[in-house]
Amino acid sequence: MDRSFLSNKQLIKISREFVCIRTATYEDKEEASFLKWAFLRSPSADLRNFGFCILSPGGKRQLRRSRRGPNFVYENSAAMAADLELIARQFSRKTTSSDPDLAVPRMKSVRLGINVASCDGLPSVVVFGKNKKDVDQLNSKLSSVIWDETLAGKFIYASTTKFADLKMVSGATMKPGILVIEPGVYGMSGRMIKMIGASVSRQDLKRDLVVAADTFTRRSKSHGLHVRNGRRGGKTWKTEVPVPNRVRSRRRKR
Repeated sequence: MDRSFLSNKQLIKISREFVCIRTATYEDKEEASFLKWAFLRSPSADLRNFGFCILSPGGKRQLRRSRRGPNFVYENSAAMAADLELIARQFSRKTTSSDPDLAVPRMKSVRLGINVASCDGLPSVVVFGKNKKDVDQLNSKLSSVIWDETLAGKFIYASTTKFADLKMVSGATMKPGILVIEPGVYGMSGRMIKMIGASVSRQDLKRDLVVAADTFTRRSKSHGLHVRNGRRGGKTWKTEVPVPNRVRSRRRKR
């Protein structure tokens, strides 16, 4: 979460009336097609790695024009919070048949989860189980504590039943549980800083996660220097959806 515009307490409070979605953009082909419609209104347009839009509950109608980010739509966070309150009053809540105990905001893979955590300067939490049942039970425990104000927004989550997905994490073992991971500087590796056993109680789980969040040290990065050093070190990230060469093409013309 942005440390200025989106960190306004009033804005955080009203955001709980919405389903907030962080798009995967270049990491999901199906989602990429939807984003071209939702943000660009053209299936042939180049997908962009940014965008902000407020959609109707069914996701079929734009309630506000799509822009690069909320700061391009609103003068400040107070103005955004006021508008969200206005929108929230226009729609009534609906009950759902889905199990709220499984509502952990998971990235689609461990690899992507650790990479996003590195980008955001947050620790990664990975649920590892021998089968789907194990994973669901651990996610149920997670969901019962992570929405508390002391933990909301403090981690990036992922789950897996494949130990091979954890090969990028030093210190990981084949023991089922909840791994708290410090992502590498380029998000292509990680280091386990806490292993929480599968039998942990909800009370102890919350305590362990609060300690992990409070003691985690966020890396400060300079975008230009980070990119240059990554290129020099041969650090490349392969996306599921090809990234357009718009910027490179413009530079070549110049």
